[in-house]
Amino acid sequence: MTYSQSELIIIITLNLYIERVTKTMARTKQYVVYTREFAKGNVKSKIGVFVDEAKKFVDASGNVNGLKIKHATKKMTRTTPTKSLLDKGYSVFCRVVATNTLDKALQTKDELIDLLSSSGRTVINNRVAA
Repeated sequence: MTYSQSELIIIITLNLYIERVTKTMARTKQYVVYTREFAKGNVKSKIGVFVDEAKKFVDASGNVNGLKIKHATKKMTRTTPTKSLLDKGYSVFCRVVATNTLDKALQTKDELIDLLSSSGRTVINNRVAA
């Protein structure tokens, strides 16, 4: 297949643009929004929504891995609501919701907390309205 000179210029311009966009996107720090669901027995009673740097939980294929989040959660040593629930015998399940920039990740977290609170779930890191 042969291209005219104007078609080649368009193709080269598009390739340069795509290369520039992917380099710019790669420089943006990515954050993961995930939930920690705590269950004891048959009742899923508590949930927490968290934002953290995605690079801590990336597996070999480049995807955010929920199992890595779960293991990091279980290794916590400082006193937090999560640590106290684990000490009381609750099981923890981590679910990855989204990865995005910090602003959008925090916005997603807030919206998810509001949604879970309005649906009657006990959110352990719920904001208290002043």
